[in-house]
Amino acid sequence: MSETPSPASASQPDVSHPRNPKRRRARHNKSRKGCYTCKLRRVKCDEVRPVCGACSFREEPCSFPPPDEHVIDSKSKPPHRSVSSNLGQSLRPLDLHIPLQSESVPAAHHHEGIHMPDMRLLTHFMAHVSGRMALQSDRKLVWQRVVPTVAAEEEYLMHLLLALAGTHALCEADSPETILLNSDPADTLQGHAKTTPLHDYHRILDHHQKGLEGFRQALSEATASTAEHIFCGSMLIVAFAFASLRIRALGDMGGFHNGISAGEPYIEWLHLVRGLTAIVGEHYLTLRISRLRTFMDHRHANDHWKDLAATSPTPAFPRLRHASPRFIRFSQGAAQQISLLRSFAGTLTHNFAINMEEATSPDSIGSPHVQTLPELLREQINTLDRLEEMYMRTLYVFQFATSERDSSVSLDIQTDLEDAAVLSWPHIIPNTFILSLQRGPDSGILEGFSYVILAHFYVILLLFEDLWYLRGAFPREIRNIHRVVEKLGHATLMPLMEWPMALRE
Repeated sequence: MSETPSPASASQPDVSHPRNPKRRRARHNKSRKGCYTCKLRRVKCDEVRPVCGACSFREEPCSFPPPDEHVIDSKSKPPHRSVSSNLGQSLRPLDLHIPLQSESVPAAHHHEGIHMPDMRLLTHFMAHVSGRMALQSDRKLVWQRVVPTVAAEEEYLMHLLLALAGTHALCEADSPETILLNSDPADTLQGHAKTTPLHDYHRILDHHQKGLEGFRQALSEATASTAEHIFCGSMLIVAFAFASLRIRALGDMGGFHNGISAGEPYIEWLHLVRGLTAIVGEHYLTLRISRLRTFMDHRHANDHWKDLAATSPTPAFPRLRHASPRFIRFSQGAAQQISLLRSFAGTLTHNFAINMEEATSPDSIGSPHVQTLPELLREQINTLDRLEEMYMRTLYVFQFATSERDSSVSLDIQTDLEDAAVLSWPHIIPNTFILSLQRGPDSGILEGFSYVILAHFYVILLLFEDLWYLRGAFPREIRNIHRVVEKLGHATLMPLMEWPMALRE
C-alpha cells in the first residue's frame, strides 16, 4: 500500500488525532563511493579496496572512482539533460589494475601542469605517433597537423593526447614485453628483467584520468562552439581504449596486474568506446565544416555490398593473391560463419520459446541487466545483424580492383577497410549485449553465445595489421574468450569458436 495520502483525505484536516505522526521511510545514508560494477548492478557495495566483497564473490572486475572525483548534487543542476551530459556520466578511467605508487615512485604534481616529461611525450606524439594513427593519407595528415593544434587549445585534450603518446611509447618499445604480447602469460620466462618502470604506467593513467575529467565537464556543457573539441577528445579516447588492451598485456607481463585474472577477457574498454559518436549526431552540421571534417568521411561505409550476391564459401578474389594469408582465410569463411551463428541463434530461440513459461526469472540467464530471455535473444540477433554488415563490407572491399597506391597489397586493403568504417562496430552494438558479457558461475549458454559473437567481431580487428593500437592484443583476447566458453561446458558453443581461433594464429 502507498504511504501517500489520497487527494480527498489530504484536503481534510485530521481533528481526531492531531499529533499522530505520519509513517516515514527509514532514513539511511547513501554512499557514493562504491565501485562502478556495484553501481551498474544497483547493489550495495562494501567499498573494500582494491576488490569489494560483491565483485570478489562474482569474480567480476572491480574499479572505484578516483579519490578526488566529486559528485555533483543533482539538485544544483536543471532537470533537463542533453545526450552529451548523459554520456559523460558513464565515462570513467579504465581500470588497468596497476597498484598505487609507492613513495619511491615520483608522481606528477597536479598544480604544476605539463612539465619536461610531458614535453617529451608531446615530441614523441609528433614524431612517432601522429603519422601512424590512420592509414588513409588525408586522415593521417589531420592527425599530424590538426589534432595537435586542437589539443593545444584545451588542457584536457592535451592530457588525452599525452596519454595516447605514452601508450604508444610503451607498446612499441623494443623490449621483451612487446615480443611476448601474443604469448601465454603462463609461458613467460621466469626471472625476466622488467624494463618498463612502474611510474611510466602511472604517468599514462594520470593523464588519462585528468583528460577524462575535463572531457566529462565539456560534455555536460556541450554547445556547437565546443563540439569540435569534444569530437577531438572522443577520437583520442577511442584510440586509447583500443590500445588499453595492449597496456593490459604489458602489465600482465610486467607483474603489475593485481585484479582480474590475466587469462580472462577484458570487456571494460567497450564501455569507454560506446556512445561517444552521439556528439556527432547532436552537432553534425557543425562538425561537417570543422577542422576535423575529414574524420567524418568514409567513402565505402555504405550498403553497396547488398548488391552483390552472397556465396558460401566465398570464391578467391584476385586482389588477395598477394595479400596476407589471414585475409584469404577471412574471405573463405566469413559468409559461412554468419550463417552458422544465425542458425545457432535460431536454435536458441526455438528451444527457449518451447520452455518460455518455465524461464520466468532473469537469474536463469545469469545477467541482472537483462529482464527477459526474449530480450537478450533479440539483442543477440540484432548484434548479428551488425556483425554481418561489417563482414559483408569487408568482403565487398576484398573485391576491389588493385589500386594505384604505392603500398603493399595488405596495406592497400587495410586502407580501404578503414574507409569502410568497419572499426566502428563498438559504437553500434547494443548496450544490453555488452552487459550480458558476464563471467562467473551463473553464466549460461546465452552469455556464452554473447562471448562467441564478440570473438567474431574481434576477427575484424585482426585484419588491421598496420595500426599499432590494434596489433597484438586481440589474438590474445580471442584466446581468453575461448577459455571462458570452454569453462562454461556447453559443447554446442565450442565449434563456433574454431574459426576465430584459426584466424588468430
